[in-house]
Amino acid sequence: MNPFEFVILILVLSFSYSLLAQYLKRRSKQSARLSPEVVARLEAMEERLVVLERIVTDRREHLRSEFESLGSR
Repeated sequence: MNPFEFVILILVLSFSYSLLAQYLKRRSKQSARLSPEVVARLEAMEERLVVLERIVTDRREHLRSEFESLGSR
């Protein structure tokens, strides 16, 4: 391999690397956006989690009434 071919190879590799880096950056930004459906599901899950935390942290007397109220929904 002569020096000219070596320089061309380095240029091609560096250009390919920069294209790959840009592609990966765009791809990660697109995957970071959440659809409205996903946001709605996350909010519903958060509400459920709050209820479960409240049930777990309440005293034992309140636990039975919480389960009964959840069962009637």
